[in-house]
Amino acid sequence: MGGMRTMDPKRMSRRHFVASCAGVATGLLVAACAPKVVEKIVKETVEVEKIVKEVVKETIIVEGTPQVVEKEVTRVVKEVVEVLAKPEKAVISFWVEAPTTERREVINELYRDTFNAAHPNIELELTFTEDVDRVLRTAMQAGAGPDIVTTPGAGFILEYILAGHVAPLDELAEHYGWRDRLLPWAYESGVVGGHLYSLPLTYESMVVFYNKTLFEAKGWGIPTNREELDDLIRACVADDINPFEYTNSGWKPATEHLIGMFYDHYAGADNVYKALIGEKKWTDDEFVEAMALMNDWFQKGYYSGSIDKYHALTSDDTWSAVANGQGAMQMSGTWCFQSIDPFFEESGQEWDWFPMPSLREGVKPVYALATGQTESINAKSLHQLEAAAALDWLYNDKRRALQISSSFNFGEWMVPLNYTADDFPVGTDPRVVRFFVDFAKVTGRGDYGYTTWTFWPAKTEVFLWEEYDMVLAGEMTPAEYQARAQELFDEEVAEGKVPPVPERF
Repeated sequence: MGGMRTMDPKRMSRRHFVASCAGVATGLLVAACAPKVVEKIVKETVEVEKIVKEVVKETIIVEGTPQVVEKEVTRVVKEVVEVLAKPEKAVISFWVEAPTTERREVINELYRDTFNAAHPNIELELTFTEDVDRVLRTAMQAGAGPDIVTTPGAGFILEYILAGHVAPLDELAEHYGWRDRLLPWAYESGVVGGHLYSLPLTYESMVVFYNKTLFEAKGWGIPTNREELDDLIRACVADDINPFEYTNSGWKPATEHLIGMFYDHYAGADNVYKALIGEKKWTDDEFVEAMALMNDWFQKGYYSGSIDKYHALTSDDTWSAVANGQGAMQMSGTWCFQSIDPFFEESGQEWDWFPMPSLREGVKPVYALATGQTESINAKSLHQLEAAAALDWLYNDKRRALQISSSFNFGEWMVPLNYTADDFPVGTDPRVVRFFVDFAKVTGRGDYGYTTWTFWPAKTEVFLWEEYDMVLAGEMTPAEYQARAQELFDEEVAEGKVPPVPERF
């Protein structure tokens, strides 16, 4: 289990992405300048043989008298002509973050091979690439890159859009019906300036994982509000059990997972939305109080026993603690579905999850929206129509999509479609099915929150996770922290760098 992790450290942090994109030009999006779909027509010159009939005159002698007669003759001539070249396969390049060998085989078999078999005039080439974000970014800035462009999430695509690196997908989306297939918020997360530029390949959310065996042994119920959660935390402390386990030692941005939970469930998702679109300030009381509450829990040792341990433990340490009952819960992302089982198999105990309860009266519990990866079409691709067909193959069959995602235990490659329980492969963990069915139902009625790595502009988002340590160390108050966040947010609003935020309904 030494290689296991609660989150993928290969995902680029926004700080590194922003630094590398410093040279990318920014400016207003002008729809009229958007690149159009390019079709390549190839001609070639060939030498052909042609049969020519012609009438020739010749002189013959008839009874000693010369006579001129005409006769038809046939001859073969060679001629150089220009013709349409014989159609060749359009090769579509798609660079993908490298998973394990077993998962590569599943993706190749169920995605690449089935697509190529159904499209004899197109060849989809998947290249599994370590550190694909960095490699792709370098290629794109050089004016190259693959036909299908991958980014770590909706918040990252904006830089490529502003630089003109990716093509608008509006006409293709209408042709394939992507708006009707995808969850509404997922489709809208790729719309910038009124045009669609990206589609999510995977989506995720934040939940509370817990040791079910421990809860049953202690007679603890699942908390559904702040009062019940406070009672549960006190019961954990009384039994010398850490209420929560978590760490940021292997992935510094992990702190933003918690920040988003407190924003959504204390300040409230409606208020978060208003702040993201400029109708509220991040300095308003509910946001300051949310960060103060989070700091209070850290100071009391509710996370991994102490702030020092939060900074020192490995991800495996925290999951082992929950699996062995030394810790009761872990607030984390649904990407953990792919890595949690071995810890509990080793301990012989059982895990489960529940939605984060509201932390303040009048605030609805929600599922946070997050895209873990997006796909776009390179504006310089010579095969944009064929690339769109390859993209569509990810979204046009729910059961095929779920078969692929099942190899990750639905922690990655989870296409945001409107699933029902019957869509999942036989034998799927019912805890996983329960989440995705409930997520679609709850978010479908408008009860959703926001993750910082999907909806915050880059500099503000990096500040949130990087500088919260100052709050934990007592070197910055929650009010000062929120004030600085507001300053950075205002700068990025002025620069047009706030990612798209789907309108609430």
